[in-house]
Amino acid sequence: MACRLGLPTHFVWVCFLWGGLWACATPPRMPMELAEQGRLARALKNQPRFLRISYFVTPFFADESKHLLSPVNPAWLHVLQHPDGMPVPPGDIEALLPAAMPVRILKVEFPTALAIKERLPYSPRTRPWVYVAIQNASKPLILVLPNTLKNTEEFEAELNRYLTPLNPSTQIAEFSVDEQTAIRSKEALPGISAEALEMALGYPESKTIAFEGEQKIETWHWGGGQKTVSLRGGRVAR
Repeated sequence: MACRLGLPTHFVWVCFLWGGLWACATPPRMPMELAEQGRLARALKNQPRFLRISYFVTPFFADESKHLLSPVNPAWLHVLQHPDGMPVPPGDIEALLPAAMPVRILKVEFPTALAIKERLPYSPRTRPWVYVAIQNASKPLILVLPNTLKNTEEFEAELNRYLTPLNPSTQIAEFSVDEQTAIRSKEALPGISAEALEMALGYPESKTIAFEGEQKIETWHWGGGQKTVSLRGGRVAR
């Protein structure tokens, strides 16, 4: 049996199950130095943050001790794949957490050889995991980040896109009622701004841009095109 895990498209990590033991080719290491990973992990431990966008909470694939903090609909995720390349959904949506909710970073776990060995095989185990705590949660929430981040600056910039040290409540309060509703419900309501759409649905995988006369038309894509939203003049088309 072979499995292809959630790696950048130019990497393939193939594992074979022999006699109940996983024998795997050496997975690609993060380009960040181990010493730098350690400094980052120590600096970020127990830091207070705020959710920069709204999230879904789902099971963490086969690991029942954790939950996944998913910035997009879990049906659009591509962090773990079947042998045929099809994405593995983590599980059904169990909760929705609105942007601006206060959280705490419990720890950051980088994909070292030891960490990968201790993680369940059927999990995005070659990527950094950010363990997040929210009030009254019985399990840690895991935010999965790319394993292509080269240094502290890139890692912190990526982390800040999802867990910000600045409370976004003031920005959200300036949005319209429809925009605030869209963010709370993770919906692309007609007429909302690009900023509100980003906080509602999560960051798109890609964007295409066209023009009709002088009007700019953007199409945002998630999940390899499973979800698209068009914006005209910076607002979701009606």
